[in-house]
Amino acid sequence: MDIFCIKAVSLGDLEKVLISCDGAGPGSGWFLNKIVIKHKEGEDAQEVVFPCNRWLDEYQDDEKTERELTANKYASSMKAFLKGKSCFPTIVFYTTVFAV
Repeated sequence: MDIFCIKAVSLGDLEKVLISCDGAGPGSGWFLNKIVIKHKEGEDAQEVVFPCNRWLDEYQDDEKTERELTANKYASSMKAFLKGKSCFPTIVFYTTVFAV
């Protein structure tokens, strides 16, 4: 499993994310397990999970290279956490790359 972390500005109350693969060249697709948006660390940590469990590949699965993901409704509420607060979340992508 590969994990990519990207620091970002405050994104507010996220309900959906759109992610895509450019499909440039053979073998450029990838399998996305989930996207996790984390706010802060330690006891104050909050996260929202956007499950995918699908390929972003024009030759695999349903051949889509773009996915609109919806937040897991059982994840912590960002709206309550962010009320009146400023933070810089970390976006974590959990992927598995398979050689084709």
